[in-house]
Amino acid sequence: MTKEKYVELRKKRLKEREERFKRERERIRVQRARTREVRLRKWAELAIRRRRIEEQLLQEARDAIGSVRTAVKEIEEKTKASLYVPEIMKKINDALTEAEETFYSVDYEKATKLAFEIKELVEKAKLESLRRVEEKERGRKEEGKYFYCVIPFSKEKSFGNIGLNNSEVYTIPYGGVAAVVSDSPMKDYELTEDNTRKHEIVLRQVMEEHTVVPVEFGTTIKNERILNRLLTKAYNPTRECLSLVDNAVELGVKVLLNNDIVFADPEKRKECISDILASLNSKAKQAVMGDLFSDRLILNASFLVNKEDIDAFSDKVTKLQEKYPVLKLLYSGPWPPYSFVYIKIGAEGMEISKK
Repeated sequence: MTKEKYVELRKKRLKEREERFKRERERIRVQRARTREVRLRKWAELAIRRRRIEEQLLQEARDAIGSVRTAVKEIEEKTKASLYVPEIMKKINDALTEAEETFYSVDYEKATKLAFEIKELVEKAKLESLRRVEEKERGRKEEGKYFYCVIPFSKEKSFGNIGLNNSEVYTIPYGGVAAVVSDSPMKDYELTEDNTRKHEIVLRQVMEEHTVVPVEFGTTIKNERILNRLLTKAYNPTRECLSLVDNAVELGVKVLLNNDIVFADPEKRKECISDILASLNSKAKQAVMGDLFSDRLILNASFLVNKEDIDAFSDKVTKLQEKYPVLKLLYSGPWPPYSFVYIKIGAEGMEISKK
């Protein structure tokens, strides 16, 4: 073989090897590209799957916590669980706070797990609250009742622990009316300043939302059964009284002579009283005259006034005082309408007076 042929053959082999290496590099490049593409596709699919799982866990956790919040609100409204099972409710509230914090830290699985644990606690609180409510109701039905007033209301309602002996004041509904009472032993309540003040506090608070027919101070009823029987017998008169004083309160006005003033002329005194009464009656539904228990007292009247007319009535009193500087006008109220409707428990049952 000549030298030229050898060189030519070597060049040819080198060229073939170079082309072979080139094809191999291209094959490896294509294979790597395909592998990278497959890997990227799998990573994308995995990311999508993870995102879907995360979204599902987020939704499950959100639904679970929302469901727990609703359940807690329901047992509070239906059974007042915080009053009857405060220790369980504290656990629930602490666990709910932890679940919400876990949710916001994106640990959805733990948040969901905590929510299901809370649901079990809620169910326990509900059952225990209902049991205690039933026990309280059974005891309450046989317990004595201190009777404050009657209101036009048909639901059970609590006004808080504002009654005599700091007891809870609540309603016992009957038909379209309700007795406002607190649990009390059967006893005679002394007419002390503290007792009468607490009696008045209850009536004033109830009056803020309801029309009231007041009951005589110190009235106690043996149990709820007897109270319902009394309401049954006096139902219609009670409704009539409530209608009479609907949305109204009692305001008192006393007119006194100053120490150094004397009405020598009876006609002048009569004219002055008539003017005062005419002015005040223009803003009142009804008026009742009281006893004149002093020589200086020339008018003692109670007025039944709609709640929305109280300010206008007060303005009348102020103007009358300015008109008659020689007189002293004593203005009081608003009070329960004692002078117009009144309930007293007597031998014949509920004795209702109205004027």
